[in-house]
Amino acid sequence: MLITKLYVNYFGKFTGREIELKPGVNLIYGDNEAGKSTLHTFIKGMLFGIERLRGRGVASKDDIYTRYLPWAYPGAYGGQMDLMLGDRPYRLIRSFHANDKSFEIIDLITGREIKLKEGHISELIPGLNESLYRNTISIEQLRAETDAELASQVRNYITNLSIAKSREVNVEKAVRLLKEKKKDLESVPYAAQLNLLSEEIKAGEDWEAKIDFLTASLKDLKNKEKYLSERISNYKSPSNQQKDKLADELPVILEKYRIYLELSKQYSQLNSQVEELRDSLIEQEKYLEDLDKKLEENMKGLGSKRFLYPALSFLIGGLSFFLTKSPIVAISATVILLIISVIILATTNKRTTAISNAEHIRASMELEHGYKQLEELSHRRKGLEDDCDGLHDTIMLFMQEFISEDELTYEAVARLKETIENKKREAARKQKEYNELLEKYRLQIEKIGWELSALEDNETELIKNKEQYEYLSQKQKENKLELDAINLALDTIQELSVTIHDSFGRQLNEEVSKIVSAITNHRYQDIKIDEKLNVKLEWNDNYILLDRLSAGTIDQVYFALRLAVSDLLLGEEPMPLILDDSFALYDDSRVKAALAKMANRSQLILFSCQTREKQLLEELGLDFNYIEL
Repeated sequence: MLITKLYVNYFGKFTGREIELKPGVNLIYGDNEAGKSTLHTFIKGMLFGIERLRGRGVASKDDIYTRYLPWAYPGAYGGQMDLMLGDRPYRLIRSFHANDKSFEIIDLITGREIKLKEGHISELIPGLNESLYRNTISIEQLRAETDAELASQVRNYITNLSIAKSREVNVEKAVRLLKEKKKDLESVPYAAQLNLLSEEIKAGEDWEAKIDFLTASLKDLKNKEKYLSERISNYKSPSNQQKDKLADELPVILEKYRIYLELSKQYSQLNSQVEELRDSLIEQEKYLEDLDKKLEENMKGLGSKRFLYPALSFLIGGLSFFLTKSPIVAISATVILLIISVIILATTNKRTTAISNAEHIRASMELEHGYKQLEELSHRRKGLEDDCDGLHDTIMLFMQEFISEDELTYEAVARLKETIENKKREAARKQKEYNELLEKYRLQIEKIGWELSALEDNETELIKNKEQYEYLSQKQKENKLELDAINLALDTIQELSVTIHDSFGRQLNEEVSKIVSAITNHRYQDIKIDEKLNVKLEWNDNYILLDRLSAGTIDQVYFALRLAVSDLLLGEEPMPLILDDSFALYDDSRVKAALAKMANRSQLILFSCQTREKQLLEELGLDFNYIEL
């Protein structure tokens, strides 16, 4: 793998910085705080990402995410890096921002995105993981460690690599520190703390159950309060107020019913008078008709007599002539008889007519007066009937608002009165009951509100205890896992003490020996790692424990071990070697030897704040790509 270009878009102090890297030696020079460690961390971040720490880890010395947030524009956090794998170029594009995290790999020949199943760079570069990268090809600035700690770290790496070439076992300390660490882990009183918290949580959960009960009760009471308020509002609604106002008119309706009964009685009496008068008038009309018939018959009788008397006169005249044979006598007798007949007829007719006319006039006048009286009574009856109908309709309309009745009867009115009075009593009772119940609910709501308010702090304390319990439980699990890892490491170390050289220990010894010999000008040519994981160096036919040597020598062995392990585990894909001011403890000759040894690697990226490396490279006559920050 070769790193060909860095595009530091937004990372730490850098914004829009582009750095081109070449095969062979790349020397990146800069004063302190020029950004060398920032670029070193950027390369690691582009390969493996940068996770944001949470909880107590935020803003600590291990919080890489916060340390390298862009200075000028914290909202953007990312960049790109070009690689060569074999003869194929790729571009890694990554956003580190916790709210917009992403990782893409682009094949620069086809332009296609390379899909990773799990998003790990090891899917593209087999065998490369963050632990292996950190422990082999990437060497950061040395930390202030004692010789013993450095030696322990060397043994730790050997143990890890002996167990599995691509899997890291959590062996944090050297063998001599593992038991002390185990004792420390076992001494933490997690169980007692968790038991105490469990009791407090149990008490808090009891209160929480009460809170849930009170909350449910409060919700139920508020629903009941709302329902009652709506019921009370319904009583005060315009429709109900109109109904109540209508019910208040009952006395007026009862008075109208009393008037209706009186008018009905008057109507009945008047109706009887009208009927009697009508019957009387019918009789009167019949009498008048009989009188007219009688008069007509009399007139017919007089008419017959009118012809009878003249006929008798002529008959008598004829007899006189027959008897006397005297026309004068006969004529005289006839004339006299005719005059007498006329006088008799006239007198009789006049008397009869006068009597009939007087009776007829009297009867007619009585009939006319009767009809006037009938008309007046009928008019009065019609007025009473209209008044009764109006009262009847008014009362019936009022009644049908409250009861179902088709007829206006005393019983119906009595039921109406009883219904309205019952409704009023029931409404008053309901109103009183609702108001009392509403007041009761409101008092209960207020009481529960006080109780819930008093329990607020307990709920907060419960949450705090649960969080603490969860935290301690997690710590206990981590403690157990760490103890298991330590036990596993101890067991594994014990097993490896005999077999380490039968696996790849011999090859590792040879590779480390070659590198250390070259760096130390052949002062130390044979490195041994025995079954107890002690590193020894051959000197004057003796083997000296690593931790007895100088810090510089320990660091060089440590450096050689990294190179050897890198070549052993990543030999199929040549990897760059990235050094960040790694020669602080080296003298010039050993730096020069180390540079000469590393010059044949496919790529060396060397960060330095000194000019020594540049001068030594020039003395060695090595080509190198110089970049000054």
